Amino acid sequence: METNIKNDFIILTDTRQQKEAHINQVFDDEGILHVRTCLPSGDYIAIRHDPERGFYKDYSIIIDTKKDLAEVCGNLCSKDHRRIIDEVTTAKQLGCKHFIFLIGDSKINSVEDIINWKHKKIKTPGERLYKTMKTFKEHHKCSFIFCKRNELGKYIIKMLTTKQQ
Repeated sequence: METNIKNDFIILTDTRQQKEAHINQVFDDEGILHVRTCLPSGDYIAIRHDPERGFYKDYSIIIDTKKDLAEVCGNLCSKDHRRIIDEVTTAKQLGCKHFIFLIGDSKINSVEDIINWKHKKIKTPGERLYKTMKTFKEHHKCSFIFCKRNELGKYIIKMLTTKQQ
């Protein structure tokens, strides 16, 4: 039986996530229902429909959006890093198989862009941030995906509609 995305799929957005009109507009344009609710981890998950189970929250893919590399740096290279570790740990306890940090930063196109990254208000060098991200990815089995800010909605839909094995 083929899934009808528009009828069998809902995107849940965490209430702590800032309202992103451009992301919601993409969901609306695609005819995908989206609901704001308190999520235990991440910013976006899917509700799916199964003929036998009915509707259920699918925690296999959890997406946490970041506005740019500076926010990633603030999460991973500061005293606040324990919070992000706890969030990924909670996701794994919920059955998450793929925790994705989706970063809307059009200035990052390659690993070299991260290594060479500099920010006028942040002292952490890009090379250190890159090593921290790489270590975090290996230890916590998550992904860092970069896209243009105006593409976040399409990426969220694409990732949440991908079935995890």
